[in-house]
Amino acid sequence: MSRIAPKRVERVYSEAAPLGKSDRGFPTRRARTILRALAMMLACFSTAGASAAQPELPAWTPGYLYIHHISTGRGNAAYFVMPDGTTMLVDAGEADPEFIASVAPLKPFPPRPDGSHSAGYEIARYIRQFAPAGRPVTLDYAMITHFHTDHIGTITASSPLSANGNYRLAGITEVADLIPIGTLIDRAAPDYKVPLDLRGCSEGNDAKALQNYLGLVAFRLGRGQPVVGLHAGELDQIHLRKPQAFPEFHIRNVASSGVIWTGRGSETERYIPADAVKACRFDENPFSNVIKMTYGKFDYYAGGDIPGVPDYTQPYWRDVETPVAAVVGPVDVMTLDHHGNRDSTNGAILRALRPRVIIQQNWLSPQPGEEVVVRMASREFYSGPRDVFATGMSPETRIAIGPIMDRIYKSYSGHVVIRVAPGGGTYEVFILNDADVAHEVIAHFGPYQAD
Repeated sequence: MSRIAPKRVERVYSEAAPLGKSDRGFPTRRARTILRALAMMLACFSTAGASAAQPELPAWTPGYLYIHHISTGRGNAAYFVMPDGTTMLVDAGEADPEFIASVAPLKPFPPRPDGSHSAGYEIARYIRQFAPAGRPVTLDYAMITHFHTDHIGTITASSPLSANGNYRLAGITEVADLIPIGTLIDRAAPDYKVPLDLRGCSEGNDAKALQNYLGLVAFRLGRGQPVVGLHAGELDQIHLRKPQAFPEFHIRNVASSGVIWTGRGSETERYIPADAVKACRFDENPFSNVIKMTYGKFDYYAGGDIPGVPDYTQPYWRDVETPVAAVVGPVDVMTLDHHGNRDSTNGAILRALRPRVIIQQNWLSPQPGEEVVVRMASREFYSGPRDVFATGMSPETRIAIGPIMDRIYKSYSGHVVIRVAPGGGTYEVFILNDADVAHEVIAHFGPYQAD
């Protein structure tokens, strides 16, 4: 794939953008075609080592592990198809418009593919496209890392009621109405009393979203459908349908609700003091679920929004990354904690995990923080190459942070798919176009050797 000089792309864009606005203010078909082509070029702009684009992502077949980081422009969502076809969704976010307005002039990303449907609808549509063929589309597991709207969905006045009437449809509740979920996992089930009684918290949109989610929980429990908390330290609470067929595949629960695995058997320690939070308006991020997935030599880390860089006014336990890093160890692929915000991705976690591939799931212009990019690019924490792939990137962020980004970022937009070969010895990265629902491959990287 040929590389495109950024100044050339910017010049073409500036010349093409005025081409045609219709009398209603929308781009003409010609302009939309040009802008879509330019978006694809920008997505593949810094793709040293990328192979030629392929017409489509190879279909999942038994033995492969697929990890889809779905780009909606509105929050986190990752879809897993495991070696035996077991499926899992981690988060289904849709960012809160009131929060977005409150942080202006920071900007959210445009909704992908076009904003004509909710994020929950788009996540479900994506899953239907890439679900294992030959059987009904279901999710064996859906895990919510924590109760923020960009991970569970935002409730607004226009959010429709579920057919059963117990909750409104947004994010994970909408996905649950569109695709059957076997086991729903979160950080606080069954009693929802960590760090305090969550059922009594209703102020703010995050709390409203949580109460709505609890409506889904009540509906499921009333019908005998499992809702469970993630048990920190446990191995294979999330397990394959046919674990005996792939004994080299495991998921370790590393942390949940401030309890962290010690690295010894299934032993855990409470890291965040039980009395640390005394009021409902607290930050959910440190309580996020954290998992490590292993398939042979291949290791993958996902830590929700755990922070790692407290400011001077915050207690020690605001650094959750350091004790987590101590037990996770080296991985091949790491998702950035907290979307790459500046309170995350500290030196300890980079030094311990040493990821070859880093995935950034982001949706707001300050993501990533410049300090995070500098740390990711630094060879002081670990030597060797590293490739970073983002589901989206604000033009203002690229301009502000500058050329250091192009040293490590290989793609700046699109669905990021990890395809792990049978046995876990090698893996590839595919970037899928997020501007329409065809989801064609626009870049391909690898194969990488798993360590």
